[in-house]
Formats: sequence, structure tokens, C-alpha cells
Amino acid sequence: MLHRLLRYTVVMGCLTAAAMSCVAADNAPFAAPAPIVYVADFDLDVANVTPDSGPGQRVRRLRGLLPSGPGPLGQDKNPQDHAKHIVDEMADALTDDLKKGGVDARRSAPGQPLPPAGWQVRGVFLNVDDGNRLRRAMVGFGAGQNNIQVAVSCDSLGAADLPPLYQAVEEADSKNKPGAVIKLNPYVIAAKFVMSRGDEKKTIEKTAQEISDAVIAKLHGAA
Repeated sequence: MLHRLLRYTVVMGCLTAAAMSCVAADNAPFAAPAPIVYVADFDLDVANVTPDSGPGQRVRRLRGLLPSGPGPLGQDKNPQDHAKHIVDEMADALTDDLKKGGVDARRSAPGQPLPPAGWQVRGVFLNVDDGNRLRRAMVGFGAGQNNIQVAVSCDSLGAADLPPLYQAVEEADSKNKPGAVIKLNPYVIAAKFVMSRGDEKKTIEKTAQEISDAVIAKLHGAA
């Protein structure tokens, strides 16, 4: 298990270092026309949370995987609303950062047909379980679990087929555990970050900037 943990740490570290080493390395403007990038909503699962029963019947206080916005943890949003808020914040921040970098960035709605030219940015929120397996992160589950990673791909829409961002992994000992176990495909850009309690917005903005820098560096390399 130690070998697996070290190997995972090295891989994630190399991916992150490779992306971050390109940050602001090429500040030259893109030749006209600017590359068009479609930003998809990142995948974020929601735990199945139900109301408490018994006298008083109050809504269960959510001590979720990710911190909430203003107010005490979990008080202002249910898991579905919170997940949508996080996904929207990430997509909006990433789109804005790409535009500042000279990219013609546009958000794409789920299921929206994409043109045969341009680029698409996709991502998934992740955590690592005690067995060193990657799981899709969940909102509304697990007090104190705030170490979240993001895996991102930037793919040319001119390719014959867009490869999947990740693949599901079937493991008998993990069926009753939260969050689907997945295996990332090797071409993804990886950015690792921690969702700080009470500072969610700044954390998302910082991570979106890191992802934007890595995407822009890739686009410069492909130009």
C-alpha cells in the first residue's frame, strides 16, 4: 500500500508541477482569432441526505464534505443547492480567468451539442479514501473531510472521439462506501487543492486560476 501511495503522490505531484511550471510562462497574446474553449460543469456528487425523524422533526444539520458559504457550516444550503453553487462558481471563475488570458471562453450547458472545432475543458471533484483510491467527491457527507482534488482535461473538439475523463472501478469492498471509485485517464491536467472551511469562494477562485494557467499553457503549446 505504501508503494501505491508513493506512486500516486509522485504522479499527482508531477502533473501539478508540470501544469504550474507553465503558469505565466508564456504571456504572449494568442494570434487572431483567439482559441475558443467551452467550459463544462465539473462533476460533483451529492450525498443522499434525509430529514431526521422523532420529536421536533428538524432538518439534519449537514456537516458536509465541502464547507458552505456564509453562516455556520451547512446552515445556508441543502446538498443539492450547495453542489450546484460550487459547480457554478468553478465554471464562472474558470471562464472569466480564461477570458483574461486572451481565450474566447464560453460555458457549455450539460447536454449542449458542441461544434466540431475548438476546445473543451472538463473536470471532476475528487477525494482519496483510506485505501488510496480515488473517489468522486460528495457534498453532504462526512464531517471534516475537506481535502478535495480536481482533475481536469482540455481536449480538442477536432479529435475523432473525446476520450472519457475517468473510468469507473468495480471493487467488492467499496460498494457500501460513499463516492464512486474511479480511475483517471493519464492525459488529464491535475490540480490538487484543499477546500478551506469558511473560505470556499477564495479557494475555488484560486484553483480556477491555476487550472486556467495550465489550460492556457497547453493552448500556447498547441498553437
